[in-house]
Amino acid sequence: MLTFVFILSLLILLLFLMRLYKVLPLHKDKITRSIHLPKPPFKTCIVLGSGGHTMEMLQLAEGLDFQKIYRPRIYVIANNDHLSLEKVHEFENRKTGDKSNKYYKVHKIPRSRLVGQSWLTTPFSIFKALLASINLIFERDSPDLIICNGPGSCIPVCVISYLPRIMGLKWIKLIYVESFARVKTLSLTGKLLYRFVDRFLVQWIYLIEKYPRAEYIDIYRLNDDKSGISDHSASTE
Repeated sequence: MLTFVFILSLLILLLFLMRLYKVLPLHKDKITRSIHLPKPPFKTCIVLGSGGHTMEMLQLAEGLDFQKIYRPRIYVIANNDHLSLEKVHEFENRKTGDKSNKYYKVHKIPRSRLVGQSWLTTPFSIFKALLASINLIFERDSPDLIICNGPGSCIPVCVISYLPRIMGLKWIKLIYVESFARVKTLSLTGKLLYRFVDRFLVQWIYLIEKYPRAEYIDIYRLNDDKSGISDHSASTE
């Protein structure tokens, strides 16, 4: 009996790994991409880390077309990140004049790991963050697109977003934007997500030489011409 259970478990694990390999962006052909690609507007999830990460992400969002392409929006923040919550409301009010929260909402999740938290208790924190991300990904208005830039708080969201992809229910597109502070090497979050996101954007040209899947993006230029990353997010190439 134990042998049968062991063999069955191995088969299930093998099938899961084969399916995961199949849906990785590196192995997704152009035809399959066009099938899964929704038409705009995209229900967009924007993951805010905190502090400088939040400011960088909102600076990027400044160049996005909220009227035609990126709506409605879901901002994901840590449940104790009161500053990011305040910045989101200020940003939306200034950019769109939406004081009623009609076209955006905020989804709070626990932090994967608190500063100074023991590594012994970290798995429990990660598990809580994963559970909170399930509600986000599997709700009726689940996002079509997730934009994140770290830190590690975005990993639970990205991990859970793979479940509908693996199950063949929905292909939620993942765009990761590496921090401006990463000039020559990727952050730990960037290294973990590098092969799993659909588009990996960096802000220093040096990095595209070192990491072939990376694409260069100039946030300051985006803010000048208001072109945003719509070509990146909607492209099937």
